Amino acid sequence: MNFFSNPSFPSCTWERYLFLAKFHFALIAFSLFLFPFLLHADVSDSELDAANRAYTSGNYDESAKLFQQIIATRGFSAPLCFDLANAEAKAGHTGAALLNYERARYLAPTDGDIDHNLQLARKQAGLDPNSYRWWQIALLSINWMVWLGIMAACLLLIFLAIIGTSYAPAISSATKIPLRLLKNIFRAILFAGIPLSLLMGYVELSTIGFNDRIQGVIVAPKEATLRLSPFDSADSIGTIPEGELVTVEDRHNDYLRIEARDHHFGWVQQKDLEPVIAGSFDVKPSD
Repeated sequence: MNFFSNPSFPSCTWERYLFLAKFHFALIAFSLFLFPFLLHADVSDSELDAANRAYTSGNYDESAKLFQQIIATRGFSAPLCFDLANAEAKAGHTGAALLNYERARYLAPTDGDIDHNLQLARKQAGLDPNSYRWWQIALLSINWMVWLGIMAACLLLIFLAIIGTSYAPAISSATKIPLRLLKNIFRAILFAGIPLSLLMGYVELSTIGFNDRIQGVIVAPKEATLRLSPFDSADSIGTIPEGELVTVEDRHNDYLRIEARDHHFGWVQQKDLEPVIAGSFDVKPSD
């Protein structure tokens, strides 16, 4: 078959050359655009394969190191944090394992495998279980922008229902909808919309407050010393075991004021604590 006999192909010689030039330019541009992604995928797959091979061969320290390198280049994700946590747990690094299980659970709060391994690791470390409750999962799963959009739509419906109630006779006449039925529709919107909007607003505020908590995991070997004030010379008021999840309330120099799960407050050195959300100690709380 003669390629140039295709009726969709330009007939003039210069048009053919122009067409071919454009075609090859587009092909080269597409290849250059796609090549980095293919290369990145190959490199990423090889790195993951190396980390997984180290894990299956029992070289858990090396596996954890490789997963850490992948996270450093690709960023945090629930699967990577989960794999890193499994390697750290096998290597016997309790604090690092529980830290990364917590990170994985934060990124994927509904994942049952993550929660199962987290609770198993906590049990082996002598810590109480801390599975998320249903409302905690709901608050972590809410996309506040979508929630805000739904709430705005409800408020708009309420506004239209209020306007519609005032002009119900005219709307009924224009739409041929019985006046009584139209008024009942507007009342139903107001009856359901107002409490629903208030509820959604409350949930939105709860979501922001819940997700803005700064939590950390004790990574100090064995335990971290809890002090009465943020100074090395301050009296010790107890210890927090390695791997325990705490809430950070304040910071002073190299010390963080925490609330433990037993609702005890005290100060620990920042080096003994790693944030569940990486970098959160650098933003908040302030001195």
